Amino acid sequence: MFDYSSQQHRLTDNKNADYTRSDRVFSRTGLWYFKTREGNDVGPFRYRDEAELMLTKFVQELHQIQQDALVSVKPHFRISGVVGRRQQG
Repeated sequence: MFDYSSQQHRLTDNKNADYTRSDRVFSRTGLWYFKTREGNDVGPFRYRDEAELMLTKFVQELHQIQQDALVSVKPHFRISGVVGRRQQG
């Protein structure tokens, strides 16, 4: 089972930073947002629960994209069956 917690660290993350989801969801002018690790605000959402749900989906989608990128793809090459024809005669 996948661990979708925001406690996972990437190579580019600040090792001293502690990313918790509760710290990433915030309210501004009565609407809710969440902040990505890169510092971007995503929203607005009408309810805190909605922002938290969308943050979870955001993390899951990024995790899936990362997993898909790690899957190696076997290249398929078509080799012609007509390599050396014999002369008939």
